[in-house]
Amino acid sequence: MSIYKNTISKLFTKISFGVILIAFFCNITTGFAQIIEGKKIFPVSKKTTDFKKNSPEKNILAKQLNTISKDSTRVKSDTIQKSGTLKGKITHFAEDYTEVNNQKKYIKLYNKAHIHYEDIDLTAGVIYIDYAKKEVYAGRILDSLGKLSQRPVFKQGNTETENDSIRFNFETKKALVWNTYTREGEFGLVSEVSKKYNDSIMFVKNVKFTTSKDLEHPEYYFLAKKAKIVPGKKIVIGTTQMWIEDVATPVVIPFGFFPLTTKRTSGFILPSFADSRHGFSLTGGGFYWAMSPYADLKVTGDIFTDGSYLMSLSSNYKKRYKFGGNFAFRYNNDITLERGLEGYQKNISWNIMWHHSKDAKSSPLSNFSTNVNFGSSQYFRNTNNYENVINPANTLQNTLSSNITYTKRFANLPIDFSLSLNHNQNVNTQKIDLNLPEFNLNLSRVYPFSKNGRKQNALEKINLTYKMNALDKISTTDSLLLTSALWEGSRMGVKQYIPISTNMKLFKYFNLQPSINYTEVWLFQSVEKYWDATANNGVGEVITTEKKGFNAFRNIDFSASLSTSLYGTFLFGEQHKIKGIRQTTTPSLSYGYAPIDHAGYTKTYLKLNEEISYSTLENSIYGLPRMNESKSLSLNVSNQFEAKIKSSDKKDKKIRFLNANFNYNFLKDSLQMSNITLSSSQKITEGLQVNINSSFDLYAVDGNGQNINKLAIGQGQGLGHFKNLNLTSGYNFSNKTFKKKEKKTNRPNIDSPQETTQKEITLDAFNNPIIWNLNVSYTFNYNNKAYAPLSNLLFDEISTHTLNFTGNVKFSENWNMRFITGYDLVNMDFTKYNNFTFTRELKSWQMSFTWSPSKNYTSWYFNIGIKSSMLQGIKYDKRNEPFTRFF
Repeated sequence: MSIYKNTISKLFTKISFGVILIAFFCNITTGFAQIIEGKKIFPVSKKTTDFKKNSPEKNILAKQLNTISKDSTRVKSDTIQKSGTLKGKITHFAEDYTEVNNQKKYIKLYNKAHIHYEDIDLTAGVIYIDYAKKEVYAGRILDSLGKLSQRPVFKQGNTETENDSIRFNFETKKALVWNTYTREGEFGLVSEVSKKYNDSIMFVKNVKFTTSKDLEHPEYYFLAKKAKIVPGKKIVIGTTQMWIEDVATPVVIPFGFFPLTTKRTSGFILPSFADSRHGFSLTGGGFYWAMSPYADLKVTGDIFTDGSYLMSLSSNYKKRYKFGGNFAFRYNNDITLERGLEGYQKNISWNIMWHHSKDAKSSPLSNFSTNVNFGSSQYFRNTNNYENVINPANTLQNTLSSNITYTKRFANLPIDFSLSLNHNQNVNTQKIDLNLPEFNLNLSRVYPFSKNGRKQNALEKINLTYKMNALDKISTTDSLLLTSALWEGSRMGVKQYIPISTNMKLFKYFNLQPSINYTEVWLFQSVEKYWDATANNGVGEVITTEKKGFNAFRNIDFSASLSTSLYGTFLFGEQHKIKGIRQTTTPSLSYGYAPIDHAGYTKTYLKLNEEISYSTLENSIYGLPRMNESKSLSLNVSNQFEAKIKSSDKKDKKIRFLNANFNYNFLKDSLQMSNITLSSSQKITEGLQVNINSSFDLYAVDGNGQNINKLAIGQGQGLGHFKNLNLTSGYNFSNKTFKKKEKKTNRPNIDSPQETTQKEITLDAFNNPIIWNLNVSYTFNYNNKAYAPLSNLLFDEISTHTLNFTGNVKFSENWNMRFITGYDLVNMDFTKYNNFTFTRELKSWQMSFTWSPSKNYTSWYFNIGIKSSMLQGIKYDKRNEPFTRFF
């Protein structure tokens, strides 16, 4: 972005009462070099410009065209070069005729005229070349309806302008142009008269600046009476006024000076004026620094009359085919009330965001990436942070997370590793977990007993992998984040994991997969505990001290799974719509065993003559050594149904239904069976998915609702007790949902030997041109905590029962509405977050209104401004201060 683009977007200041005073300019680059100027030219017609209705100048081109010399000849096209006149050849063409007069040394071209000279291309309705004076005149002609058409289009090098009429000198390169239309990127200009005296200076009169697509009738523009342009260096303008729909506005500046460059340039950013609960403010002011072709830096700030302020630093960087990213740092000083008054508060919050990615092609074997969102928990809760007003969803963030990761693979080795810094933060509890750093090493799967890549028997199929994780974990809070106490909670460790497995066939139909998993953990700290009866004013308390030193423990477990697949087919006959159903049942039986491995890390201390056991590794970041032996058996049954539909236009429908899981613990003294969990996932129709998860308790309950070590079926309580149910579903609606189409059918016509085709008929149920889409999602959670037969009470609850709606409604070509809302069927109220955004496209302008009628956080924001990024500072916006409801 060039400095003048950045300056334009920031030079316009907003007054909250609705009067916008704009320090104006717009982006003009070498497009001005497209305007050619020279000596005085008489327009082609009496009405040559839209600025000046009555021109005193005589139409000499029309007069010359009406008078044809006897010495002239007419041709379609030709190439000429006169000695002593022009340096190069002129190639010319005209559709109607070309008149060449060698005696008077001129050429007249009429209708779709075109000439080419050196690097100059000119097309127009009529062209008159005076090669004795080395000048060319071009203008429009009247079409069959009596309207002027075929504007001159002048091209020189990479520049192009469209004009009403033009006069150009081939030798001096001077030009005089009427009604110039040109465009540079999104930006366009129309000038009444342009004069160019040399390659470095141009003067324009009554020039319009606009980003409108229609340059002849722009819906808005800025009109400068006079302007001096030095292409690539600067522009000096006189009195400039903003016009909307050809109606003058009170937005006027007397003069202006603006630098021009095709490169990004550093410069100041002027602030905007606003009002808020913190008083009046200047927002968005600062400095833009173009550090290099690959990076920039923007520093802005907001200052309020009550002393509050917000500072922001942001940078974008990119090197093609290498890397790219952006960085932002924000610091917020939020003051409530005035110093000395009751309730005065000063809250400091900050936030860092950093996103970086590397082009995979630059180094396929390594990668470095970042995704950082780190800072104070209350940053997105501050009311003078206008980012929260524009996007209220920020205030609902419960967690922040970050990661900075470097990964490396080796071309000829089955090894890769990663080194990362990670962060997880709960903004409600203000608890922060940091991994500084975390190292992971992975060995890809290898087959040590396989020869020449063969894996034909159980021995050759034995495989293993190796994984290592080394970690320094820190748990802290917001208040300790930037203090030396941060490192006091540091815990380090290393975990190594080696899984070994194989598989084999049993009795042709069963697949057996045995495995052994070995885990070794290294720790560098432990704890010691003792009871101090004199502490806590004689009440006594447990004293815990941390000891540095190397400790290690190892876990090993064995497992084996046996699985097979059963198939069943149910046929209904060709006369039925559903021709048949195929069922696939996959049962899997798994056995697991893990021995004890406490490794002597269990100790005791005496508390009031009571012996209390504890583990010296209770602060381990990888968990504790296994304190108890485990032995379990689990059963999983997966069912899948496929239905064969008779209609040829419908595919077979797959139904995933009734996946069941059950576990039995051999070493528990009672209640050895776990709950049976059932899950189902079904795609009913296109766009409609239903997911169901539930669980059942097989044990009976006593009169108080507590489980007893007897089966429910043996106590007359049925097969079991329903424990919980989770149901989620969603469906996408749109205006196309209610359209019905009749397929094309080809049938012979009885009255004619030729076949006729019935046209497709589209029926719109509502006959409504409004384009809309709606996503409805449903969530239901039910928990049956206990059932007490004696009191006949059911202790259950519906924890979640909500309908959520998100969608978009396009009322017309230019009106649009987006919304996010929901309704809580438990509390019979709307959900916490609701947002509605209305937008209106106004050709070059855009208007938006965002309303968040949330239960605990309400705000609204109105904005109207020019859509072009070059003039994005020309806007008016108004917002309320977000507030929290207490009712």
